[in-house]
Amino acid sequence: MNNEIAVRSQSNEINARINYGMPTEHEMMVFQTMCKSAVESKMYKGIGDQAGVMMIMLAARELGIPPCQAINGGLNIIQGKVEISARMMSALIRRSGHQIKVEECSSTQCVLVGKRCDTGETQVSSFSVEEAKLAGLIKVGGGWTKWPKDMCFARALSRLARQLFSDVIGIGYVEGEISQAVEIKNSGIDEMNSDQFTIDEYVREENEQEFIDKFLNIFDKEDRYFAMEWLNIIEKHFEWTTLQAIKEVIKDEKKLIDKFNSWKSKQKKENENE
Repeated sequence: MNNEIAVRSQSNEINARINYGMPTEHEMMVFQTMCKSAVESKMYKGIGDQAGVMMIMLAARELGIPPCQAINGGLNIIQGKVEISARMMSALIRRSGHQIKVEECSSTQCVLVGKRCDTGETQVSSFSVEEAKLAGLIKVGGGWTKWPKDMCFARALSRLARQLFSDVIGIGYVEGEISQAVEIKNSGIDEMNSDQFTIDEYVREENEQEFIDKFLNIFDKEDRYFAMEWLNIIEKHFEWTTLQAIKEVIKDEKKLIDKFNSWKSKQKKENENE
């Protein structure tokens, strides 16, 4: 058994040296061809241009992830930070010979026990719906309300991987950890109240257009198009309806204008730099 662990550990070290090295000229040519084909196929519209796809493939190469598995949902890069799907993260850890045991996985919490194949170290990691609530992760109609068991597993796995298997996942996070934080920062709504509306608070008979007009009248005419774009970001982030979002943001008009102007200024700078 010890010989098997030693061989496996040595194999992991060899793979790490190969993956961390600079790609050969031939590899770069292959990646460039794959990137061009992916972008031209129109099947990867949300993943970026050729340069963006290339960076995903290069990051995947260092982690030992096949390029097609990476761009097909295994890996993504959000403002320079790597997100790995839970399935891919689990596969990387198990492929390296380490163990992950599920002690508990329910709709309220997940408890995982990890064990390294080389040192025998063990670590217990957990994540609960209660923690998700405290972190403001739970949104009406979002993943935490639809698939709490899967979401608890993903977060518990990410925590375990960073604590015990950091050499396997590198600087990666599980899918969703970075993108949500970036969305809040870019939209300028980090200080906005994220408490969710209950069904009782949402009266379907109310005239939505009336509230849209009320919202738009707060802005100058030249800003109204951008105001609706900003409102759309808020809707997507909190997974609110248009009516719910407007009700929240118009509570404090001064704060609303300050947040909007901050967001608009960021957008202008980004456009100037392109």
